[in-house]
Amino acid sequence: MGLIAVMRKLRLVIVLSLLVAVGCAGPGGGPALHRPDLRLDDLARKEAGSNGLFSSYIANGPVRWNQGWPWQLDLSGVAWDSSVTATAIHPRIVVMAAHYLRPAGTAVVFHDRDGRAHPRRIQQVALLKDHGLPCDVAVGLLDQALPRQIRIYPLPHPGKDPAGRLALVTDQSRSLWFHRVARAEQNGLVLAHDPTLPASSRKSLVAGDSGNPSFLLSRGELILIETHTFGGPGMGPWYGSADVQAALRRAISALDPSAGFRLVAISP
Repeated sequence: MGLIAVMRKLRLVIVLSLLVAVGCAGPGGGPALHRPDLRLDDLARKEAGSNGLFSSYIANGPVRWNQGWPWQLDLSGVAWDSSVTATAIHPRIVVMAAHYLRPAGTAVVFHDRDGRAHPRRIQQVALLKDHGLPCDVAVGLLDQALPRQIRIYPLPHPGKDPAGRLALVTDQSRSLWFHRVARAEQNGLVLAHDPTLPASSRKSLVAGDSGNPSFLLSRGELILIETHTFGGPGMGPWYGSADVQAALRRAISALDPSAGFRLVAISP
């Protein structure tokens, strides 16, 4: 083999090694780095740039995720194809606001981190108010399980007080905001604006934001804490409530008694 051919082969090996090192894969830029030390407070105070989740979005795909600071947070487990969002808590189970839901037979589209669309259909819907708890939560059963590329969000372990924690808040514009947890009261969670944070990091929620989720971040894991019922800083069902989790289990069992679905709850 001549010297020129050897040099070309060497350059190819170096380029391929660099591509593997930076994790290039598909239109979304590949998998996110695992960052157990990532803190929402740091993002809210130090990060600049667009707070939109996508740099381009087509409901049935493909999409391009915003490669700025939002890329550090895996929001693939939320169906963003409508302002009526659906958030995955199991490969076949989503939660929505009961007063602003997608009925049975409706399509939902999730996008993985590479920007590929994963369409599903809601087969059945159950309301927590029909399963012993007057709460603004609807549970949807998907026709097929979501693939492992789509994030499934755990719930907070009951008994943990989230007051004072910074929450990641989403809205119908597919944007990310930072609000404080004011308090958990009975089965509801109340959020508040934090005046010590930049004004650009917070929002007053409005009609159409209902059902969009809020999260805590713990050891690199987003934990679902609330879906919006009211506006302003936000207020909705507290997913760390033992009563809410028990009603979720009853509703899920009613949708498919034979499936044996289990909720995952972790310490926030």
